[in-house]
Amino acid sequence: MNKMRNIICGVLILCFSFSLFAQKVEGLITYNRKMDHISIMSKLPHIDQEDVDRMTLTWGNWDNEGSNYELYFKDQKSLYTRKEEQSESGYSWKRDKFILIRDHKSNTEEDVIETLGKVYHMNEDTPKTRWKILNEIKEIAGYLCMKAETKNEEKGQTIHAWFTSDIPFSGGPEGYGGLPGMILEIDINDQDAVITATKVDLEVSELSIPYPKKIKGKKIPKAEFNAIVNKYVTETIEGKKNPYWRVRY
Repeated sequence: MNKMRNIICGVLILCFSFSLFAQKVEGLITYNRKMDHISIMSKLPHIDQEDVDRMTLTWGNWDNEGSNYELYFKDQKSLYTRKEEQSESGYSWKRDKFILIRDHKSNTEEDVIETLGKVYHMNEDTPKTRWKILNEIKEIAGYLCMKAETKNEEKGQTIHAWFTSDIPFSGGPEGYGGLPGMILEIDINDQDAVITATKVDLEVSELSIPYPKKIKGKKIPKAEFNAIVNKYVTETIEGKKNPYWRVRY
């Protein structure tokens, strides 16, 4: 089984490398991000089954619509951010800044993330993600995708990605990449949070990546940013509250 998986992986990487060399790939992908708040809260140490049952009965999963994001990609560069949308009444509300920029040629990344009342700006080399390609396939947004797995040790999460070699670009949502093809779905901790492509457009007229003209925020290393978030999560859980109302899961 492992030998077959390695063969499949090798073939995919060869095909991906050839496709990347042979054609120019650019486009815009829309993703929808949904969270299962009941499942997330049920895993917090101070929440017992009685509380879970009460929350389920009262709220159910209230993130049915989710939030929409966009991934722009061109010339081995990409930008992932929230999609600007208006309500039916024409009102648009302010959302926290969330911009993930990736340069897949130079293996660098630039993140602008607003959380806990502050905007943080991080710019450093892209760490290598260790993926394990699995023997599962499914269709997403009209593309046949293969499944891969990795661990986010910082958050203690298991990540499953579904990627397609039909889009020869080594990127994806939430800053993930490093697979032989575009990631069209990310599943965090068995559907606690799922980010799925709902629309793929590879024929955008005169595609331009909307880089921010001016970035305001405190420049810090990503390790320091993670430490700030982890401290808040730990202290909030110790206070018997849910930290994921304010920080990203």
